[in-house]
Amino acid sequence: MTALLQKVFNRVSHANIFAIPAIIALIILICSPFVSRLIPGISDINYLPLHSILEIISVSFAFMIFAVSAERILISMNIRTAILACAFLAVVCFDLSHLLSFTGMPDYVTPSGPQKTIYFWLAARFTAAVALFLAVLPLANRPIKRAVFVSMLVITVAIIALVHMVIFYRANALPTVYVPQQGLTLTKIAAEYLFISLNILTILWMRFGYAQNTHYYAPALYTAMWCLICSGFYFTLYLDMHDAYNAVGHVFKIAAYLFLYRALLHEVLSKPYLTLIEREADISATLAAIPDVLFEVDDEERFCQVKNTDKVPMYLPPEHFLGKTLAQCMPKEAYIAGQKAIAQARQSGRSEPCSYPLLIEGKVFWFQVIAARRQAKSNKPRFVLAVRDITQQMLAEAELKVNALAFYTREGIMITDANNHIIKVNPAFSFITGYEAHEVVGKSPSILSSGQHDAAFYKKMWLALSENGLWQGEIYNKRKNGEIFPEQVVINALTDQQGTVTHYIASFNDISKAKADQQYIHQLAFYDPLTKLPNRRLLIERTAQAQTHSDRSGHYAALFFIDLDHFKQLNDSLGHSYGDELLRQLSERLQQAIREQDTLARPGGDEFILLAQFNSSELTKATEDAHQLGHKLLEIINNPFELKQHHYQISASIGIALFNDNKKNIDDLMSSADLAMYHSKEMGRNQLYFFEPGMHKTLRKKQRLEQSLKQAISKQQLKLFYQPKVNSQGQIVSYEALIRWFHPEFGLITPNDFIPLAENSYLINEIGEWVLTTACQQIRVFQQQGTPLPIAVNVSERQLVQKNFVEIVSSIVQNSGIDPHLLELEITESMLNEDLENTRIKLLALSKLGITFSLDDFGTGYSSLIYLKNLPITVLKIDRSFVHEFLTQETDLAIVKTIIAMAKSLSLHVVAEGVEQQEQFEMLMSLGCDLFQGYLFGKPEPLTPPEPTE
Repeated sequence: MTALLQKVFNRVSHANIFAIPAIIALIILICSPFVSRLIPGISDINYLPLHSILEIISVSFAFMIFAVSAERILISMNIRTAILACAFLAVVCFDLSHLLSFTGMPDYVTPSGPQKTIYFWLAARFTAAVALFLAVLPLANRPIKRAVFVSMLVITVAIIALVHMVIFYRANALPTVYVPQQGLTLTKIAAEYLFISLNILTILWMRFGYAQNTHYYAPALYTAMWCLICSGFYFTLYLDMHDAYNAVGHVFKIAAYLFLYRALLHEVLSKPYLTLIEREADISATLAAIPDVLFEVDDEERFCQVKNTDKVPMYLPPEHFLGKTLAQCMPKEAYIAGQKAIAQARQSGRSEPCSYPLLIEGKVFWFQVIAARRQAKSNKPRFVLAVRDITQQMLAEAELKVNALAFYTREGIMITDANNHIIKVNPAFSFITGYEAHEVVGKSPSILSSGQHDAAFYKKMWLALSENGLWQGEIYNKRKNGEIFPEQVVINALTDQQGTVTHYIASFNDISKAKADQQYIHQLAFYDPLTKLPNRRLLIERTAQAQTHSDRSGHYAALFFIDLDHFKQLNDSLGHSYGDELLRQLSERLQQAIREQDTLARPGGDEFILLAQFNSSELTKATEDAHQLGHKLLEIINNPFELKQHHYQISASIGIALFNDNKKNIDDLMSSADLAMYHSKEMGRNQLYFFEPGMHKTLRKKQRLEQSLKQAISKQQLKLFYQPKVNSQGQIVSYEALIRWFHPEFGLITPNDFIPLAENSYLINEIGEWVLTTACQQIRVFQQQGTPLPIAVNVSERQLVQKNFVEIVSSIVQNSGIDPHLLELEITESMLNEDLENTRIKLLALSKLGITFSLDDFGTGYSSLIYLKNLPITVLKIDRSFVHEFLTQETDLAIVKTIIAMAKSLSLHVVAEGVEQQEQFEMLMSLGCDLFQGYLFGKPEPLTPPEPTE
């Protein structure tokens, strides 16, 4: 019913509340002239009793408004009800005086008459209009105290008395409001319209100014205001005190008071009643949701009421308790708990929960009672006892205790929420990881991460947890002190009834000791106890892996068999402890010299085997790399050892077996390296030998050439040949110096064979200085002969990158006494790719001395114009590869034309290399080439030997 009334009230909008009474009032006002004509005239004799009846009814409603408003003071008073109570007390008095002062009534203190009765009328109307306006203002909702209301009543009574005194004894000082035979004066009419305006203002404020959150019954209040407006309007129309307009106005006034009373009745009675019903429903719903049985007992501990819902079982019917005391109907345990709870509630108003067990039908049930004090009308307290069955709660707590005991095990336990934030850890967790609980709670388990597992590992783990709710395995984590340790982990995902993950529980054990034991066993099986190097078994496994890798990639690998020379003498002379110490030191040295991917093993005795992998698929390059590594090992072994204050030096013989496939089995590979090692011993020890004889022969020749090259200058085996450069008339205008090596055993060796050796062994700088010095001596000979011809000398990249390159060249030029302009240094494009700025600085410094520069092999590299812009280049040399076929190949011809045209535009000279045919010469001449060099004009050959320098 309450919900239905609320829906009805909610459906009445403010627009309807305002519009309906307004339309009705408008219709009445329009039709009022016609209605008044229908009302028969009222005689003076009949009007007086009619007026009296109407006023008595009006006064009665006004008094009821006062009474209802004043009654609210017993509950709570606000400004609105206080204003209405005081105002309508005045209205009651003024309307009653108006009735007693009406024409035809006995004298009321002073003679009665129209003027006097209208004065009381206007006082009542003014009071009602002002009070209603104030009642709808927002401040009218504020509460006031009872004393304030009493003060307002006293002031109201004083005002009522004052108004009566003025009307009784000073009426002649008031304006005339009625003239017999003429009707109402303008003062009376104006006053009525003032009241009407004030009522309209009240309506407008209700509608627009305070439309939300009204605390009064708006429909009735709107209707009351419109009735007052109609009433006031009719009271401006009558000409005689007894006509029909006056009677109709009184009827509207009664209607207005009736609806006003209805509005107040809603606020004071209906609205609180509806609120009370809602609260009672809320309390009932709350009580229904509470799993408690409620008992009410009086001060003597006698049961007065029992409240229970169907959802909460009672083991005894309510009749068992009503009218009896706790001692009469409760078991001892329940009685003691109830008395304790009541005693606490008597002191503090509410008790703490008191638990007690009961044996019911052979089973133990646990209950909990809480008491609260309630003050009754008799001023004797009553107590509400809330009794709850907590058997399941006690069982759950017992289970938690058991779980807690399980939580305190030697196994580390970590619990996280669904967002992977740690919420609890056990003491074993702290013992294993070093983190206290407060240091990790709220953080992610990643605080333990060691960084040894990649993202794919954790992705796989989370996938297993999401699919199976379980993951177990080994994880390497990090303790608080930074130590990384292994642990065996089991992670379970806990879900609710809907299958949503709520928590994760991880239990783990530190398996460091087990791992150490496992590692020790592995160490014994695969590593040498003395040097901690891999043994033969592990070497065989890694060699097999290397064979597979080499077969797939084509890259070479090698087995180095290293056998110490005369190691037995050390054991025999100083003892085996010295021999063991040498082996340990040697293993440390060798491990520092090899790469991480290589394997150094000790199969036993005084032997070491190195498995090295190279990044080359070319046999020659792999052989060179293996040779360099072998010599490096020999140098390391030859360094003296400090053995317990004894200096000892030893050598070794090394055998090398290369492979780049898995065609040979491992035994054959090891046998090959072993045979090569024994061959090294046969050849005199302290050296290395390759298993392949042909490969060894080539390497030995290269080694011999490198050794011979070191002595080639001192033994005058190097010679300079000169190839002429001619102009378009075929006249020799300059030479290019070209080095040759005449070996006593191998004969003439071309630069292509020995220059790379010189580059790799850093002999190129010494050879380059010799070439430059010899060329300058030849230039001086030309000067002395009166034919100063320039000579071009090739400069290597290693020479150019020397920090003192400028000083070396300057010194040679100065010591030779030549004109620097006659020396031309040839550089190649490939030499300019690195550190161009530093090269530019060096070339500019030499250019200031007068030395010229040519760019050799132009067109074969990047051919960047930046070189020509930033470097002091005066000559471009067209490479012989373009000249060779430019007569038949359009592409080569286009390149030659482009180089010549570009050189001309940059004011550079052009030299064409490799000119061997007359047709080539003529075509190059026609294209504008400046100089020509090739077999057509002369092969490189020695010139007149230069005179020795002083």
